Amino acid sequence: MRRRAGVRPNDLAGLRHSVVGLAMDAREQIRDPDVGECFLWEAVWVSGELRSRLDALDHLLERLSDAADAWTGEAIGTMPLREEVRGVARECSGRMPAEPWSAGR
Repeated sequence: MRRRAGVRPNDLAGLRHSVVGLAMDAREQIRDPDVGECFLWEAVWVSGELRSRLDALDHLLERLSDAADAWTGEAIGTMPLREEVRGVARECSGRMPAEPWSAGR
């Protein structure tokens, strides 16, 4: 995962969009071509708890990237690692304000 300084609001909205996509039900992920394994985030605006969960999500996505068999529709729906990614992504999205660039600033 890459971290950038000077993140614009659209970048933060993109992070939220990515995390929400990763949290979607497997059937929804199969239908959505925008669900990927990568996301960008800037640690400045996130709580320590969210930062920890984003790091965990990043680690799972690295493992997913190394799994050659993870990219079929069947794997998206049945692979335990995919379900783990969805679970951590749900935890992250539940901790993310809808408009992080205005939260606490």
